[in-house]
Amino acid sequence: MSASGTITPLPKVSISAMDPERWKRVEQIYQHVLDFPPERRAFILEASCSDDPDLLREIEALLKAREQAGSFLSPQGLTRYIQELGSRPAGFAEGSRLGPYEIVSEIGAGAMGEVYLALDARLDRKVALKILPARFTRDIERVARFRREAKIASALNHPNIMTIHEIGEVGENWFIAAEFIEGVTIRERLAAGRMELREALDIAIQCARALQTAHKAGIVHRDIKPENIMVRADGTVKVVDFGLARIATSAIQSAPDATVYGTLM
Repeated sequence: MSASGTITPLPKVSISAMDPERWKRVEQIYQHVLDFPPERRAFILEASCSDDPDLLREIEALLKAREQAGSFLSPQGLTRYIQELGSRPAGFAEGSRLGPYEIVSEIGAGAMGEVYLALDARLDRKVALKILPARFTRDIERVARFRREAKIASALNHPNIMTIHEIGEVGENWFIAAEFIEGVTIRERLAAGRMELREALDIAIQCARALQTAHKAGIVHRDIKPENIMVRADGTVKVVDFGLARIATSAIQSAPDATVYGTLM
């Protein structure tokens, strides 16, 4: 906080999800947030992580653990918790099965899920299988958020929105099976070279149509970024990842486990 009383968020950095530097950043922001009264922490956290929802969720989990502990986490406890968040347990190996799905390869991983290319043996089709990390399967709120993501996305029927096939549980593993999009993210497309105006406008219009459909259904995505917009080889745009979506207040009655208005995810 400056001498004038204005809140100055910590500088933001862009780091990969598994970079060791990320966990130093987690601790830095965590300690910074604790310098403020409890009623101000949500605002400070959002200001410091506004462009990185995964980072926000990681620090939110730390603050929740501290609150449940009833006292400040010791430096040793904080270090152990950060190490737990940063460590990747062994995922699903190629050829392993989860219910009717056979794992083909890993696509990516984030704070709220590991994503695999899998084969649905029943219909002989490729799917993107998002699996909730094992360390979160006993967290009621995490499971509820995971299920809510599937419900929200499956409620939207539009050619520019990723299709959800099903959500399920096998043993202790929760999963979402969605259409496998053979294409690239906007981030990857931009890295490959400059877009022509016609291509950029076409992508923007398709995104706008997808979001218009979501907004008409009372759903706000809240995490539109190059990584969550994919383009297929035929030019079709797909908006993905509704993990941070919010249901508008007018629609909350029809979705009992929806995000409460005005709160952080």
